[in-house]
This record gives sequence, structure tokens and C-alpha cells, in this order.
Amino acid sequence: MNVADLIKSTLEEVQNLMLTRTVVGEPITAGDHTVIPVSKVTFGFGAGGGAGTESKQSGEGSGIGGGWSIEPVAFVVLGVDGAKMLTVGDKESVTGKLFDLAPKVMETVKEMVDNKTENSGINEEKSS
Repeated sequence: MNVADLIKSTLEEVQNLMLTRTVVGEPITAGDHTVIPVSKVTFGFGAGGGAGTESKQSGEGSGIGGGWSIEPVAFVVLGVDGAKMLTVGDKESVTGKLFDLAPKVMETVKEMVDNKTENSGINEEKSS
């Protein structure tokens, strides 16, 4: 098998492994909660080959090597009390922080819109 075929074959296998469900796992339901695992997938590979002749002898060779890792980084927990992202390890991710802040941001925006609507009504009454 030549180097091009080795690379093609390897990339096809990597494509089969690196599906969305590899990063965002299948949901697991436990009672009132659903847990969705989230992973970080890293991979790399290299390939090479060559051919040559020397003193009426010829030879060729090729090879490919690679590796990957799948590391759990968080779990999204969905329940009656809302959604929360629990990170794995001692560092909380920025995504997790934003995910946790989303309900507070939505409430603040709602309050601002409500206040603006109320103030518009007061201004309309004063001008009448």
C-alpha cells in the first residue's frame, strides 16, 4: 500500500471515530435529570514513505502512525430546576460560567424591557 492510500485509509477511520456524539455524548436519564457528557477530542498523525535504488538493489517503504485521546471535560445536567454545566477538574470553563449566567442575563434583559415599557407609558400619559 502506498503512502497516499495509507493516509486516505487513516483519514476515513478518523472520520468514523470523530463524530459529534464522540464530543457530545448520548444523554443519560436518571430520575428527573438528564446528564449529557461533553468531551475534548484530540488527535494527530504522521505519514511518510520513500523508495530508492543503490548498487542494483531497490527498495521502498512507507508507514503511518497516529494517536488520539478523548478526555471528559464537563457534564450538562438538565432537570426540573433548569440546566447546569458541571465541569470536570479544578478549573471551571468559560463556557460553563456563561451557561450558568444565561438565566440571570435573560432576567436582567426582561427587567430592562419591562422598565422601558413602563416608562414609555408614563411619558405618554404626561404628554396627553
